Amino acid sequence: MKKNIFFLISTLFISVFSKGQVKENMLMERFNMNAFNPAYVGSDGREVSFTTRSSWKGVKDAPKTNYFYYGGNPKKNLSLGISVLSNKVYIDRRNQYTADASYKLEMGGGTKLFLGVKAGAGSNNTDIDGLKRITNEPNASIAATSNSIFPIFGFGTLLKSEKFYVSASIPNFLNPGKFVKDDSFVGSEKPNTYLLAGTSFNTGIFNSKLNPFVSAKLIPDGENQTHIGATIGFGDIIEIGTGYKSTGYTNALLIIKTKFGVTFAFAYDYGIPSGSSAVTKSGNEFFLKYKF
Repeated sequence: MKKNIFFLISTLFISVFSKGQVKENMLMERFNMNAFNPAYVGSDGREVSFTTRSSWKGVKDAPKTNYFYYGGNPKKNLSLGISVLSNKVYIDRRNQYTADASYKLEMGGGTKLFLGVKAGAGSNNTDIDGLKRITNEPNASIAATSNSIFPIFGFGTLLKSEKFYVSASIPNFLNPGKFVKDDSFVGSEKPNTYLLAGTSFNTGIFNSKLNPFVSAKLIPDGENQTHIGATIGFGDIIEIGTGYKSTGYTNALLIIKTKFGVTFAFAYDYGIPSGSSAVTKSGNEFFLKYKF
């Protein structure tokens, strides 16, 4: 009986965290927009950034995300970039390698429209042998490993001015299950849609600006997620802010900017996942960017 329960729990764990495409779940979406919208490339000039995100602090082998991004300057209104996104949960690792292209259109009045495409490949590696099993008896229903490579193709738009930005994208509209022989560890899912909007205005107090934002992740056949929050910046040197996600987490962040083009940020979230009776968990996110 105990063996059956163990195998059931293991199977459920793998099915929840292994199926589907690589997903970003970052707190500072405003600074990591290219993770889900290729139109962001070149919209802030030439820059390189790195983000690392940890969830469920104190839980061994908890979810961890690393993201690297490089975007070049526009040349004849065309900008190119690359990005690498890696998610690891327990024995499951998902990687995404993409090239991004964005084309800029001048809309007048200082407003620009960016149209972007994202193309590349995703991979998964699930090592069932990494499970700490209570028995060494073979189980025909559980494979030793699962490795898959599948194509990625997505698109997005970004409308931006000095006062506001509106982003809409589908980072991958291809179904991974259509391109692999065994989709049991890839899953079959419909494309997710990402929406993000924000604005900025002077408060008239201590040379500060208020930067509210709202984002939404539309998940077909799943629970949609929203994130609402704001930061307040002082003299383009420091920003502090907070936000709330519909998944049940509250977050706070600190951003420090330098005159040398380096931006450093730290965010911390805390809460109980919606629909869960689990113990309260927390996580953090580090962000480092250099603007040339």
